[in-house]
Amino acid sequence: MPRPNIVKMQKMVDDWNRFYPAGTRIIVRKDSGEKVETVTTSQAELLGGHTPVIWCKGIRGAYALSRVEPVE
Repeated sequence: MPRPNIVKMQKMVDDWNRFYPAGTRIIVRKDSGEKVETVTTSQAELLGGHTPVIWCKGIRGAYALSRVEPVE
């Protein structure tokens, strides 16, 4: 299994934070496939050096940025 590209993941975090501040309305795709609308409660971060994540209101734990989209 290839190692995560930390530079690429950090760029994903930086790009998200540049355009979407804490309080941004988003759609989260949960493990079940259900889509939930909520708001971010933080800036994105690189969790544990391996996963770009965001923290969301009303959802326990962080979600991978790959499963989040801003509400237009």
